[in-house]
Amino acid sequence: MSLRESCTLTRKTIDADVRYYLRLGGSGLLALRARGFRSWGEQSEFMYFGGNSEMHGYDYLSFIGDRVGFVNAELRFPFIEAMLTPVGVLGGIRGVLFANLGGGSFGESTDPAKAPRSAGDPRQPFKWASTSEEVYTPIVGYDAISAFQQTPVFGEPTVVKGLRLIDARASYGLGLETFALGFPVHFDWSWKTLLNKDWEDLRFAAFGGSSAFRKPKFTLWIGYDF
Repeated sequence: MSLRESCTLTRKTIDADVRYYLRLGGSGLLALRARGFRSWGEQSEFMYFGGNSEMHGYDYLSFIGDRVGFVNAELRFPFIEAMLTPVGVLGGIRGVLFANLGGGSFGESTDPAKAPRSAGDPRQPFKWASTSEEVYTPIVGYDAISAFQQTPVFGEPTVVKGLRLIDARASYGLGLETFALGFPVHFDWSWKTLLNKDWEDLRFAAFGGSSAFRKPKFTLWIGYDF
């Protein structure tokens, strides 16, 4: 566990990173991580995260905010301890099952359908998840006003129910890890989710709905696990 706290006349920042490791059998491992970041003041800091081991399946450093939180869970187990090849002994192959959930913001919702439609409209606060029944008006497309400006086209209001992520994001999947030339190399297959397919069809109606959002993604990355 690590905790960093800084304070100036115009900024306060708290950054907490908690990790837990549980050995399973002779060589299996359950790895858990939770990180929270909060900064406020006249010149608050902000933090990027995402991709690699932080949020599998999402683009590298695609999340940003002065209010950030994410959790990771990984089950790691060996397939091959070491490999004897014509070029020498290479690192073994390890499998991993993972799940992630997180989000970041500057205090406002990341849903474009909830963005202010005029100067007088109130801004919607960031919301992790919901189980409440609500009427949601999806964005089904965009009309081009110019080469640099588009206006959203809204569909029919629809009632949405059940547990769903609002501004947070989640993913799950599996991967393979090995060492090559001294570097940890990862091969991941990830699926994104908001925990509710009907909600995803509304939330991403302009981009293919749930089937497009949950399309499996393969990622090759180099770096150490948490």
